[in-house]
Amino acid sequence: MKDRVCTSCKFVGKPVKQCYESFLVDAFIWGIVGSGVLVTGLWPALAIPVAWTLYHLAKFKTTKCPQCGELEMVSMNSQKGRKALDKDANQVKVWVNTDTTAAAK
Repeated sequence: MKDRVCTSCKFVGKPVKQCYESFLVDAFIWGIVGSGVLVTGLWPALAIPVAWTLYHLAKFKTTKCPQCGELEMVSMNSQKGRKALDKDANQVKVWVNTDTTAAAK
């Protein structure tokens, strides 16, 4: 996977998969519902873990920034990526009162 830039914290590097722990949640739900189906014989109840697993596959297919956890990691060559890497565009401009007459009062 190519290096990407985080638009939130300006981290440059490889993103990580959003969630590997969802496998444990899926296994737990399959175990609970599956054992209930084996005991009661309510086979349509297997739609619950199937739907849950499909939801996790769709939701957690995305990647996130390893530093701040944001989902908005873009290519460094994209317009958002170039804007995030531009140091002049990200500087905070502080207003300083240069009026000396106000200080004299």
